[in-house]
Amino acid sequence: MGSEMCIRDRLYISDLFAGDMDAVVEILSSATGVAEWTGAAALGVIAGRKELFESPALAVMLLDLPDDAVQPYGPITDAASFEVAAEQAASFSEDAGAALGIIHMDPTADPLGQGLGLLPGVFAEAGGLYLVGGLASGREAMPIAATAGLAARAVGGALVSLESSVATGVSQGCRPIGPARTITVEGDGVIGRLDDTPAMSVLLAELGLSGEPDVADLREALRDIHIALPIAGADREDYLVRNLTGIDVQRGLVGISEAVADGDRAMFCRRDRTSAAEDLSRMAQDARRRLGRPPRGALYVSCLARGPNLFGPGDQELAILHAAIGGDCPVVGFFANGEIAHDRIYGYTGVLTLFG
Repeated sequence: MGSEMCIRDRLYISDLFAGDMDAVVEILSSATGVAEWTGAAALGVIAGRKELFESPALAVMLLDLPDDAVQPYGPITDAASFEVAAEQAASFSEDAGAALGIIHMDPTADPLGQGLGLLPGVFAEAGGLYLVGGLASGREAMPIAATAGLAARAVGGALVSLESSVATGVSQGCRPIGPARTITVEGDGVIGRLDDTPAMSVLLAELGLSGEPDVADLREALRDIHIALPIAGADREDYLVRNLTGIDVQRGLVGISEAVADGDRAMFCRRDRTSAAEDLSRMAQDARRRLGRPPRGALYVSCLARGPNLFGPGDQELAILHAAIGGDCPVVGFFANGEIAHDRIYGYTGVLTLFG
């Protein structure tokens, strides 16, 4: 390997080993000579063709890239360390022309004191980044690996020059069951009306129900139903999926797990294996085409509700992914509490990054 090249790392570890992440990093550093690692602990780890859920697992990727093509950043634990990382990212992006930011977030972190959901957008804008990554997941501790070792309640990752061959994509796990409509809010996280019709009436109509349905029938009908918020200005059909938090049939109200405002748009959607599989295959083939060469490696962050919970047992999600990008491409990643792409946190999606 020439002196102009270096080996860059990625580490994803079962949350069963979360307390041992420092020791794992020390062993890996000793064995490989790579001192700085980035990654996360998760309930599910992606390693090659395997989806390893709630079992001891460790996935490592080493990728040779030009020495100036990658920089680790973090851990970000407070406003001061955020400013340091944002300045580092902005300088790196300016020197590189454009940069990808791989980001791992402990969901219990709140370095800016504004709620974790705002951080991807603020960091992406401040650093001139396109972000990919996700929120760690676990029963208790959800640490990340940042630079030299474990960091709790923190955010960290790596900056990658887009002069390197990189392609990304987002695959949705829910399909719309009706058109987008204009929201009128009734309270914090509560939708009162959609296009001047009570939100609950719209939902019942799109489910094929009328009147006041039986509670058991309504609960069954809502089992895989979520709400999608279209992203304004997206260059393709794109939306954030959020959970329904409650319904009020009498008052016609629908609660959702996201703050919305009058004039925002929303549509109901259904979590569906068939459409998710088709969209994953389409997205991965498109990323492979845009990369322009066979990928040398891939980072894949998928929602905890996907994997065996959507596609069924037997590593079926990864089988679809490998068929689309080429079976010889090594893949690492994890199942996240929320997936990050561009400048926002998604849900029920798969976020793919290919390295050429």
